[in-house]
Amino acid sequence: MGTGYSIVANVLIDQFGCAEAELTPETTMEDVDLDSLAQVEFAVALEMQTGLRFSDDQVTLDTTLSQIAATIDASCAPGAEVAAP
Repeated sequence: MGTGYSIVANVLIDQFGCAEAELTPETTMEDVDLDSLAQVEFAVALEMQTGLRFSDDQVTLDTTLSQIAATIDASCAPGAEVAAP
């Protein structure tokens, strides 16, 4: 996986106590037991790490780690423009 996945996984491991062995690209927020408040905290942690803003619909119970990682990777691609929230 790319840089985005590493960032997502590291935030979950370091700040939310998730076990690395539990995380896969298809893992969802529900799978890691993040409630609605923890989802907001997770989005803020990602924003602090990446400088990207994540909307409520980008981090939901059904969102997979690979979907979040793809957002991060797309913003890092050469010539990519980050859409305003």
